[in-house]
Amino acid sequence: MKNQLTALAALTLGASITLGVSASADACTRLFMNMYPGYMVSARNLDFFGPVDPSLVITPRGIAHNGGDAKDSAHWVTRYGSVAIYADGVFPMDGMNEKGLAGHTLYYSNGSQAQKDNQDKPVLESRAWLSYILDNYATVDDAVKGLQQNVRLVAAKMPIDYASDTKHIAIEDVSGDSAIIEIDNGTVHVYHNKAYQVMTNPPAYDAQLRNLAKYQHAKRSEIPGGLEADERLVRASFNLKNVPQPDNKNQAQGFVLSAINNVAYPIGYPSGPGEQKVTDMYAKYSKHPDQNKGIGTYWTTLSDLSHGEYHFKSTFAAGQVWIKMQEINFAAGEPVKRIDHLNDYAQKGWEGNVLSRAQIEK
Repeated sequence: MKNQLTALAALTLGASITLGVSASADACTRLFMNMYPGYMVSARNLDFFGPVDPSLVITPRGIAHNGGDAKDSAHWVTRYGSVAIYADGVFPMDGMNEKGLAGHTLYYSNGSQAQKDNQDKPVLESRAWLSYILDNYATVDDAVKGLQQNVRLVAAKMPIDYASDTKHIAIEDVSGDSAIIEIDNGTVHVYHNKAYQVMTNPPAYDAQLRNLAKYQHAKRSEIPGGLEADERLVRASFNLKNVPQPDNKNQAQGFVLSAINNVAYPIGYPSGPGEQKVTDMYAKYSKHPDQNKGIGTYWTTLSDLSHGEYHFKSTFAAGQVWIKMQEINFAAGEPVKRIDHLNDYAQKGWEGNVLSRAQIEK
């Protein structure tokens, strides 16, 4: 791996590129408001053809985990407790830990997704990338060093709705630090800098960065309004650049949701040939096909790192639910707890703090 620290790192993420990348059914957006001390808040959208039956899993310290099915996979015991969203109850794709480190896996593909170097290190398959980070590290800097020194990243396909074979990772912490990690033709690239506030989907992040300078002084009328990965990155970055100083926690969370909502797919958005191909590919793995309502942003998470809150907002509901980290007992010896079918919280009549809904994992 190598850190991608270029002169562009100092630029405000004010825009993106015009490479003609088509919109994708497995597109997503992550953004991180880290400009205002005391208000470090990130959010991500899940854009897909269905909600992937998300569950919320609460993992305490002291739980044994592994890096996949390979004989030489990594093994560890959780050092830090966390909350995470699991796709189809199988693998974590979004979450935060008790130390204020958050992570998000989004769709990405650029050649071989198996790391070529670090051949002497234990394998960390893509289904375990996020849990490894949240379980073991308190800061972005420590997580980056751990990935560089301790494991070999391999993307392994899984036969479920939201397959984990093609992903990149965004992580951020309560200090405002940020990193984006992706594999390009077997080479792991780490972009580590507070300026890296937005991540969407392909092309490679270095291609996005090379074009940022073209838009750093863009006017509102010049910001693209489409839903392609490059256009979402432009718009999300422009939104963040103009977010005002919040006066309190609620404003900070609301401002971030306002910015991320501006790059969301309306549910049932018309699909093109590329989206339909992906839809057909994964439809056979869907556990709840009745919830697949076409291309759209099915849910949004919000990680308030400064105040220890993790929020979940479904497109199937007008309101949202959340968990407060300080109310969770993460002590070793506590059981893993989960809330299954979290996307159905409105149909169950739930709102607000849902910690009491968590059940011991069987």
